[in-house]
Amino acid sequence: MVKIEVKDLKLWFGNKKILKEISMSIPEKSVLAIIGPSGCGKSTFLRSLNRMNDFIKGVKIEGKVYLDGKNIYSPDVNVFELRKKVGMVFQKPNPFPKTIYENIAYGLKIHGIKDKKMIQETVEKSLRDANLWNEVKDKLFDNAFSLSGGQQQRLCIARAIAIKPEVILMDEPTSALDPIATKRFENLVEELKKDYTIVIVTHNIQQAARVSQYTAFLYVGELIEFNRTEKIFTAPEDKRTEDYITGKFS
Repeated sequence: MVKIEVKDLKLWFGNKKILKEISMSIPEKSVLAIIGPSGCGKSTFLRSLNRMNDFIKGVKIEGKVYLDGKNIYSPDVNVFELRKKVGMVFQKPNPFPKTIYENIAYGLKIHGIKDKKMIQETVEKSLRDANLWNEVKDKLFDNAFSLSGGQQQRLCIARAIAIKPEVILMDEPTSALDPIATKRFENLVEELKKDYTIVIVTHNIQQAARVSQYTAFLYVGELIEFNRTEKIFTAPEDKRTEDYITGKFS
C-alpha cells in the first residue's frame, strides 16, 4: 500500500529552481533512503513532505504530495495536524533545554493531553521504542543535554514517536554520531519500520544499502532513479546512479 505519492513536484527559492518535476510512490511501513551529492535538493525534498519549506521566505511549490490519498498542499489542510502525522528528526540532535522526561511530555501536553498517567506511560513507551529506556530510566529528571550525542538523537526520535506519527522524516540523522552510536541508530530504524514509514536523507551510501528497502538518487534537483534498494545497488538503470554509488561520480 502506498503511503506517500509525490506527483510532478517542483520547488523554487526565489527564481532558482531547486526541485524539478519529482514523482515517486513511497510504500507504507518501509524505509526510503534519499542519496545524492551535496546541494542536490535532498533536504529540500524531505522538508516538502511535511511542508517545513513553508517557513522559508520566497519559496514557491507546484505539484502534489499525497499522504493517504490527501494532497497535503490543499488549502484546507491543517499544517499543525500534518506535522503531527509526519514527524521530523534533524541532522544534529536538538533536545529541548528541559529534562529527559519533559522533552517527551512537553509535546504531548501541547497536543492537548493532560492525563498524567497517560503522559507517564507514553514517556516510558516512547523511550523503550527508541531503545533508550534502560539507559535513562534512573535519570529521567536530568537535563537532556547530559546525554551523549547518540542518546540525544534517540531522545529526539522518542519525542517524535510519542505523538504517534505515521511517517518519520530523518535528515542525515547519524552525521554527528560515532560508529557505535550510528550502528545503534540503524538497528533502531530496522525496528521502527515495523510501525512507521521512514524517509531518510543520507550521504552514507553504505548506510542507505543497509537500512532501506527503496532508494531515490537525486542530482541537481532531478530524480535520476527510484527503485528497490537492491536493484539500485546491483543493477541501476542510469549510468549516473552507477557512477555515484561506485564513487566514480564527478
